[in-house]
Amino acid sequence: VYPCLSHDIVAHETTHAILDGMHRKFETPTNRDVLALHEGFADIVALMQHFTMPEVLAHVIRHTRGNLESESFLGSLAVQFGRAAGGRGALRAAIGQFDENGVWRRLVPDPSDYQKIEEPHARGAILVAAVFDAFLAIYNRRTADLLRIYTQGTGVLPAGAIHPDLVNRLANEAAKSAGHVLNMCIRALDYVPPVDITFGEYLRAIITADFDLVDDDDLNYRVAFVEAFRRHGIVPEGLETLSVDTLRWEGLPVDSVPPEYQQVIDSLKQFADQCFYISSREDLFQASRNQRRELHGMLDTLFTASPDFATKLGLDAKSKFEVHELRRALRTGPDGNTIPQIIAALTQVRTIDVDGPRQFLGGSTIVVDLGGPAIKYRIMKRVDSANREARTAAFLRASSSDPLRALLVAPDQKEPFALLHSLTGESGF
Repeated sequence: VYPCLSHDIVAHETTHAILDGMHRKFETPTNRDVLALHEGFADIVALMQHFTMPEVLAHVIRHTRGNLESESFLGSLAVQFGRAAGGRGALRAAIGQFDENGVWRRLVPDPSDYQKIEEPHARGAILVAAVFDAFLAIYNRRTADLLRIYTQGTGVLPAGAIHPDLVNRLANEAAKSAGHVLNMCIRALDYVPPVDITFGEYLRAIITADFDLVDDDDLNYRVAFVEAFRRHGIVPEGLETLSVDTLRWEGLPVDSVPPEYQQVIDSLKQFADQCFYISSREDLFQASRNQRRELHGMLDTLFTASPDFATKLGLDAKSKFEVHELRRALRTGPDGNTIPQIIAALTQVRTIDVDGPRQFLGGSTIVVDLGGPAIKYRIMKRVDSANREARTAAFLRASSSDPLRALLVAPDQKEPFALLHSLTGESGF
């Protein structure tokens, strides 16, 4: 078996590299979800890529008669690799799997898994299953009218093969649904905190990013995500109710913005305009690096004059900070309207004692709407949070008590993904 020829494995590992380039601190395990999100997101991209192959997709639709919840490779990853490794089927599966008797069974969500499972690949599979369940709900909703028409209102398919025209229509809807779901998952990466990410915060990012782009969710995409994550026990911390409205991140009140803030916005708008005319990736990298340096100087001056503003952005005004990342984004909605944005991540580090000196990370992601202009969202993980420090310390101590997990959280660990894959023989990649 040659993993380099596996579409799933190549897509999975390439996604690791891209995500690591966008969020460098997501390789630092500060809770059980950080490395698991890396693995889960890589699996989500690989799975959704299955739906970009029209001929193969049509074959599966024909074989399953449009029921994507039945056994097929669409919800499975690295089938050949899994069988070669001694398994009964795919390496990982989002819909179902074979039991000890060789009978394929649909997976039933168990909310307690999210509280019990620790290993990053297995924990990431919970996120994958939640996203895939949301996809299935969206697909079923998009195809319900087709099935009603085809079955003269009964919704029950007659025995035998379905008509090729229906196969093509169902395949088209499956591809559209998968594309929309994947785009929602990718856009969310601009709406997550820069450190210490959790699955619940990723759900909030998905909902917020989609709400910004699509006001009228007539097919209930966002509801499908909320319900799927709820069924798998993934609930953001600190929320009393779980709904589309409560999951959206909070914005920054306009009356709390100091006058000097306008200078920062003007500088970011000029940077965004310049980026449109830069075709070289190297030149764009240098321009972004220079703008990060300039933004740091402006914010440092601003925070000195208005410490309260730093606090509202989730930073400790008395501590050093880094402009961790800076990039422009141009969202295009279904109606063709564009939303120009700047995404900035500010991070801070301080040392805590957890059986020796450890780095404790904090910071915030700032989503700037250049059309306003205004700070649309500030997604914070405060570096002076006592509660989060206690949770991080508890996680590190628990991990250090296990010889294998201790290697992943070691402060001098330079290659966490290589080590993670080598320690997890059952997962393979």
